[in-house]
Amino acid sequence: MKTFARLMSLVLALLFVACLAVSCATPGDDSSGTTTPTASATTPADGDTSLDSQTENQYDVKNNLPSDLQFPGQTVRILSRDSDGVRDEIAVNDYIGEPVNDAIYERNAAVEAQLGIKISNTKLTGGNYVVTEKIRNLVMAQTDEYDLLANSCYSTIMYTSEGLFQDLSHIEYLDLDRIYWSQGFNEVASFGNRQYFCAGSIGLTLYRYMFVNMFSKTMLKEFGVDDLYTVVNDGKWTLDYQAALASQMYYDVNGSGTQDADDKYGFVSGPMAYVDPYWSSCKLPILTKTTDNRYEYAVNVERTALAMDKVLNLYYTCGGSYIYKSVSDAQDQENIASHFANGRAAMCTLRLLSVESQTLRNMKDEYGIVPIPKLDEAQDGYQTFVHDQFTALAVPATVPESRLDLVGAYMECTACESHRRVIPAYYEVALKGKYVSDPQSGQMLDKIYENIYIDAGVLYTKVLNSVHQQLRTIVKSQTNGTVTVFKSLNRAIPVLLDKMMAGLDKLDK
Repeated sequence: MKTFARLMSLVLALLFVACLAVSCATPGDDSSGTTTPTASATTPADGDTSLDSQTENQYDVKNNLPSDLQFPGQTVRILSRDSDGVRDEIAVNDYIGEPVNDAIYERNAAVEAQLGIKISNTKLTGGNYVVTEKIRNLVMAQTDEYDLLANSCYSTIMYTSEGLFQDLSHIEYLDLDRIYWSQGFNEVASFGNRQYFCAGSIGLTLYRYMFVNMFSKTMLKEFGVDDLYTVVNDGKWTLDYQAALASQMYYDVNGSGTQDADDKYGFVSGPMAYVDPYWSSCKLPILTKTTDNRYEYAVNVERTALAMDKVLNLYYTCGGSYIYKSVSDAQDQENIASHFANGRAAMCTLRLLSVESQTLRNMKDEYGIVPIPKLDEAQDGYQTFVHDQFTALAVPATVPESRLDLVGAYMECTACESHRRVIPAYYEVALKGKYVSDPQSGQMLDKIYENIYIDAGVLYTKVLNSVHQQLRTIVKSQTNGTVTVFKSLNRAIPVLLDKMMAGLDKLDK
């Protein structure tokens, strides 16, 4: 069976090579490029993003590690999560004849061979804080057990000021300016001249956890909408436009005279995590950066109130939407995906991860993918929100200096090999070749990924009165209380932010 699996992997590898000419969301050169301030997750390609405008060597990058760098007999010890969407990011057990799995296996084998090391990945099962709690306990006990943690960003970065993590900018061989590290994340996560977390090609959650809108081609055509992609490309895909579409599409399937989960709707979503994307899509920054690379509070209450008017109209007033009561992230996702996949919703909001589920893979109708709509046509471009549980890497404070060269070399080598092997296997072969049904959706994925906006206010939300969850509070109340909600927050958050930055400043002493 293993021989057969390896043969299948060879076939898939040939398919992978054939797909290298397909477009991607990262540039074709080997430089760090530029990013918009505190915004995009990666450097966008210049200008045209059509399939034939990209070069076949855009994934063919190399790291700058010395060719003879070896750490014979050493093992890199990693702590990560064992949960859906992330359990295969760091390591897999063997070839199984599946492109992404096998690319991760080959990546790790290549890293081990290049550096002469072994990779040991310990996966913890539990809640969002299980990895963080483990590391906090070990650091407080001054126990050197792990070299690296790969964990949900928001549930880890909040503890930075406790001194749990090492400054990555001083680790030998780690070059965060390279294309396979997210420059947008670097911009947001760095503070002063220090940085304690990094993210990029080494993890798939920067893709999987992007929020998108999915639409049923069948249902939209029934209402005379043949080409939503042109609406997006023309800059007309707005909250008002989506609400107007949804308002036409309600159908009382069971004849009950009241709207319920059995009916057909224009739009289906939820009032918790699925509200978060509007921070980015409507360009509502929470924290921005000063010229000396510090944070400042930047919520525009007037613009936020306008956005909430439009979201509340889409959710509750337009007459064509069904909003599930929130149970949990996993159950909310399944409820929305099932309603959509069963042909009872023309549009829905989901994380991109949903395309890998059996629910959508078994969907009879063809679906397309577009960005979350922007605030209005006057807004310059679309922006994408990534769920704050995307994976970030950090080095525990207890790792001795004698091991830091090893850790830095592992991180750099793995990120590079991920960019060469794993990202194209996932993005080009799996996503564009398997999970989406048309090349236009592939081009939309490029647009969505290139315009990721990461906000430090979302990452540090737990030490800032859970500020990014306030849109959820407003939507759940079904009343636009934006001015009231932020009246007190606008006084409290600057104080909390100053305290947070003071804690970060102490780490530099």
